[in-house]
Amino acid sequence: MKTDAPPRKSFLRRLALRILPSSLINRYRRRRATRRYLEALSWEVLERGTRLDYLEGRIAARRDGFYERIVTEVLERTEIILQELDRRIEGVAARSGQELAAVEEQLAALKQEMGRLRELREGASAEALGGPGHSSRDDVRETAAAESGAPSQE
Repeated sequence: MKTDAPPRKSFLRRLALRILPSSLINRYRRRRATRRYLEALSWEVLERGTRLDYLEGRIAARRDGFYERIVTEVLERTEIILQELDRRIEGVAARSGQELAAVEEQLAALKQEMGRLRELREGASAEALGGPGHSSRDDVRETAAAESGAPSQE
């Protein structure tokens, strides 16, 4: 028993122990023990909750740093990939430009050749009108053979 309890309370407790049945006293003791246990447990849960809030805050801060690093790395990799694609596109554009210039040169050469052939045909027409047995086709064949270096097929 507690020695710091007032004398009246101590007297009443001793009297209750003598008068009341032991089953009632044990039920009262269990209820008081349960109440004290639950109160101590509530304080412990409150303390753990406070510590958990602190730890969760620290973990969340670490997690934010982790996600920030991941995002930074992904953005850097994406930037590298975009630079590589841009370099490839520039190369394709340069090659296409060169091929286009070559095609334009071929077209200009063909236009010149067409103009020259038209002049030959007009000249051959004038000769055909002037002399029998001579056709403009023969002139074209001879001109083409002379340019290619092959003998004419007559």
